[in-house]
Amino acid sequence: MASFNPKVGDIGVEIVVNFPTCDCDGKIIPLDVSTATTIEICLRKPDQLTIVTFTAVFSTCGVGDGTDGSISYTTVSATDLDVAGTWAVSGKVIFPDSRVFRGDAKTMIVEISVCP
Repeated sequence: MASFNPKVGDIGVEIVVNFPTCDCDGKIIPLDVSTATTIEICLRKPDQLTIVTFTAVFSTCGVGDGTDGSISYTTVSATDLDVAGTWAVSGKVIFPDSRVFRGDAKTMIVEISVCP
């Protein structure tokens, strides 16, 4: 997740979602998503109704191969973040054996820039 508030129309913002799980001792560890066949980042716009889904990749903020349970989407268009407000962010991975996991949900505040 961004450590700053992105602006409407920003291109190149990496949005990261993590997938935690537990080991046999109850310790929280990353879910290895490296073999997932579907990797998605889902953003719910501030209207709380509109959800946009983007194909994600293994996050470059982490190991980069999915073993660290981290996926990301980097905005590529000015329309990716098209309205100001609080966005909900999550992710979904689907494995070849049909297991489905949804990542930690977070919020992201998208602001209107002072600079046009």
